[in-house]
Amino acid sequence: MKKILGSVSALTLSTLPLHAQSEEPYELPPIIINVGYEATTPLRTGVSVEVIDEDELEGAGATRLLDVLARQPGVSVRSNGPLGTNAGITIRGVSQQNIAVRIDGIDVSDPSGTQVAYDFGGLTAGDISQVEILRGSQSALFGSEAIGGVINITTKRATRDGLSADVFAEYGSYETLRSAATLYNRGAGHETAVTLSYVKSDGFSAADETGLDHGTSAPGDHNDEDDGFEARRLSFSGTYQLGDGAAELRLSGFHEEARYDYDENASGKVFDGSPDDVVDREESGLRAALAFTTGAVDHEVSASWFRISRALHGTSLDSSAPDTPPYNGTPYPFRFEYEGTRQTYRYQAGFDLGAITRAVAGVERSVESYEDDISGASSFGPYGSDQDQETIVNSVFTEFTVTPTEDIDLSFALRHDDHSEFGGHTTGRLSGVWRARPDLILRSNLATGYRAPSNYELYEAYAGNADLEPETSVSFDLGVEKRFGDSGWLRATAFWIEAEDIIDYSFTSYAYVQADGTSTRRGLELAGGVDLRPGLTLDGSYTWTDSFSEVSLDSSGWQTSVPEHSVALGLSAEITDRARLSVSALYEADREELDDYGVVNSTFTYDVTETTQAYLRVENLFDETYQTVPGYGQSDRAWYFGVRASF
Repeated sequence: MKKILGSVSALTLSTLPLHAQSEEPYELPPIIINVGYEATTPLRTGVSVEVIDEDELEGAGATRLLDVLARQPGVSVRSNGPLGTNAGITIRGVSQQNIAVRIDGIDVSDPSGTQVAYDFGGLTAGDISQVEILRGSQSALFGSEAIGGVINITTKRATRDGLSADVFAEYGSYETLRSAATLYNRGAGHETAVTLSYVKSDGFSAADETGLDHGTSAPGDHNDEDDGFEARRLSFSGTYQLGDGAAELRLSGFHEEARYDYDENASGKVFDGSPDDVVDREESGLRAALAFTTGAVDHEVSASWFRISRALHGTSLDSSAPDTPPYNGTPYPFRFEYEGTRQTYRYQAGFDLGAITRAVAGVERSVESYEDDISGASSFGPYGSDQDQETIVNSVFTEFTVTPTEDIDLSFALRHDDHSEFGGHTTGRLSGVWRARPDLILRSNLATGYRAPSNYELYEAYAGNADLEPETSVSFDLGVEKRFGDSGWLRATAFWIEAEDIIDYSFTSYAYVQADGTSTRRGLELAGGVDLRPGLTLDGSYTWTDSFSEVSLDSSGWQTSVPEHSVALGLSAEITDRARLSVSALYEADREELDDYGVVNSTFTYDVTETTQAYLRVENLFDETYQTVPGYGQSDRAWYFGVRASF
């Protein structure tokens, strides 16, 4: 397998052939990204975007996709323990409920959550071929939740003619077993990929092992109960030419069933508590799109569906003095069931307006539903809820792209969303890219964004507030990318984002409120890479994030601790024609309530045959003790051995 220098986004500075570490020149395939209403390439957009391809995902070999994202400029992670437990990301200091996530065009953020957000905790890379990280407000393209950016995930695609297959299996620390098999079929006018993956891990204590288990009366007991995870996932994608190429049908979908353990949290303290706290989760998504052309107009009609159900059940340890440990009072069983669904219907048309301008216009309708069935008891008596709520958003949108010269591309997008609860909201995005020289690119992006209040925030029986308005934002970034021949590149991006009308859960009124004032993130992202010699590559990034607020917040994601300084480094070496070694390091500093930390991972890969690889990966090489969320532990030193093959 050939390893390419640097990040994919940096490599697209030039269309000239690049050199693999074997010194054999070859042409990179076109990189297609979805930063607008029509697909484009990184060369043609002013949006700040990072692209992680399948080779980079395999080279990283991380158990969770989250750990690959953590090493990207501007991205930081927050994880409530081992594989499977709740985890999210921040982009440029903006938390996960303000980040839109798509998998094959399906909006997978959870409509049944406290906030509409995607949980990255159990997502592995077994069926993923490409990840795009869009930074900055993107609501003019993706609607609500896209204040901080977008994670756009593409599952595996057939790249070889005929029938073929990829398989891999991995075993390692915490009795972790991962495996996946993908079957491909590509021929004249059709391509299909189907992936079946499985993961199981005994895990470790989500509550940090150095902390005391406040669920027991023994004063010296620490958190040592393992929190496991198990999941099965089926995904598919395909494109099919109809009528001798007059139309193209695109299908994609997935289904996943998972179970994971979690630890209790009381009065800000995280501890093992009762051993039976479990989440059962099931989620499914489907999307169908038909693309066709009539005259000078390109049409696309699409429909998507997403459903997630979560059941949290176990025993809570109620105490007569809830603010003082130990929390080992009367055990009370509980069961919280949540279900969210989303149906999205869209039509868009693209057409040229002269030689240098192209327009896209369309309409969209999204229906989100939220259901809960809650039952439990405490020393204060029984409690419960049984709700079924629905919101509808009707949207109109347009985007104009202009190429005034062969070196400049401009884009202007505008979107109006009409929400059934709070009415209309309009967002826009203006971006531009100037290819000043073959080795120099300048980009800029100015945009507005918003986050609609979730159904939980609007309608929850005890804390809901039907008068909530959307959170709003303005963001701006300016970047430059420079290439140094075929052996090095450097990128710098300055960014600023400000949000207001922030939705916050008040510890005074015990309800959701609209906070007055603004919260701001500003900073600088640096990234680069260099070929030190043939077969030896160094790349890295540095992010400075300055976070401050004029508003007092109790629980909003806008008061989440963000590292002021983040450094990621990677070294990749070809030891022989068959053997490669990669080492990556991540360091984060100046985090409120959390100590600085540094983690080093390493992977050794050996080509057994031309189509079979074996690898050994060591995570947290120096056995660093650290947290990304106060009270929740992270993995000790861990090893994993795996084999992957293509047929």
